[in-house]
Amino acid sequence: MFKKSILALGVMLLISSTAMAKSISVQEIQDLPAKSPVAAKSSSKLIDQNNWVYKTLEDVTKRYGVLVGKPEDKFNGTKPLTRNEAALVLINLFGKIQQDKVVLTDGDKAKLDILKQELREEVNELTGRVANLETTVDSLKGSVSKLEEADQKSWKFDYGEKFKITGGLQAQFTGGVKRGADAYPSNFSLPYSEITFQGTIRPHVKYLAQTVPTRFYDGSEKGLLREAYASTDIIPHHTLYVGQTMVPLGYEGPMSPLAIETIDFSQISRNLTTKTDLGIKAEGDWKYLSYAGGAYNGNGQNRTETSGDLAYVAKVALKPLAAVPQFGDLQLGSSFYSGSNGQFGRDITTLFGAYKYKKFALWSEAAYATGYQNPHQKAKGFYVHSSYYLTKKLQVLARYDQFDPNNVNNLKNLNREYTLGVNYLLNDNLSFMMSLVDVQNQAGKDSNRIEALSQFLF
Repeated sequence: MFKKSILALGVMLLISSTAMAKSISVQEIQDLPAKSPVAAKSSSKLIDQNNWVYKTLEDVTKRYGVLVGKPEDKFNGTKPLTRNEAALVLINLFGKIQQDKVVLTDGDKAKLDILKQELREEVNELTGRVANLETTVDSLKGSVSKLEEADQKSWKFDYGEKFKITGGLQAQFTGGVKRGADAYPSNFSLPYSEITFQGTIRPHVKYLAQTVPTRFYDGSEKGLLREAYASTDIIPHHTLYVGQTMVPLGYEGPMSPLAIETIDFSQISRNLTTKTDLGIKAEGDWKYLSYAGGAYNGNGQNRTETSGDLAYVAKVALKPLAAVPQFGDLQLGSSFYSGSNGQFGRDITTLFGAYKYKKFALWSEAAYATGYQNPHQKAKGFYVHSSYYLTKKLQVLARYDQFDPNNVNNLKNLNREYTLGVNYLLNDNLSFMMSLVDVQNQAGKDSNRIEALSQFLF
């Protein structure tokens, strides 16, 4: 019981110190009315630097970083302690052990057991005063809640709540074993980087701005600004986006380059479905069904549309195994895009299926487009991707990928890519990827390349 009381007291003191945004000192506890009118007689005795209690506390707390009281009063072994201060150090130490799940050595456990017995009177005295301290903290919490409630009525925020910065950087080497029709030079490069700023303006209203520092700020689809929008999830199961977003077209296309399993996107993603545009988008998600749809200016990211033509997109996916997740995750879906670049229209239809079960993943996607590069040009393609985690850190993958632009001036230009890859996750935010890509071009311009990519997330 004594040990549990100490642990609970340590946790309460830690929680209280967090709520008041400062450390709890002995003086703050002693200034409160005591639960018992009789204070421990030994509480006024000083423990100097040569005392075994002092040396033991100094030795143990230096390993776990515990404060005596105020932030400027770090326990550094330069001045004596009162027994109440020593007891508070011990209580905070137990609280830190409980909170951080610290694994003590057998020697430290024995030392702390001896200290508990030596300082039991002071610990009991402080325990009697914690009830009043908690009352004070609860009152403070009530005042803070009232301030937060009043603040919610105001739209004035410096950066909003839950502000955070995330991102990633990729470094790549491509070795062209055999140069063909593709445009992959043999060299080192920084293919993609990403810095995302996001936060909450007020409940149910969020914002996001995503930049790609490895690009230039211009009006092209490779511009510096990738996504920039405000969103709201005030309607249950729905999220509404206003601004520049990824167009919900296809399965792989809307993904970030930092999230895909291969070094390169599929050919249909590179040529048809990876789009960022200005407009409004809505997403809905239920147990067995998810959908997305939007209206865009149709002229791509960082561009103003002057022709007045809008682009429309719709995507739906069924989740037939949602009720039996032990059998894996299965999605079957389709998407459709219809737009115009001011000169001619382009329609794109995709079909996709994705299945993931434990360490195994398999998905496939097909796309068909009219008005690819001119009003009469059609394009189509599909790919099949599979991957498996041999260990928690080592993943192997294979992909078959083909794309046919059906150029009216050259019908024989089908391009096939065969990819074998290995991904190694060094830790949660650092990975290394390597792949061998064999490209077979119908016009005879075959190629082979070896790719290596390192990816760092933050």
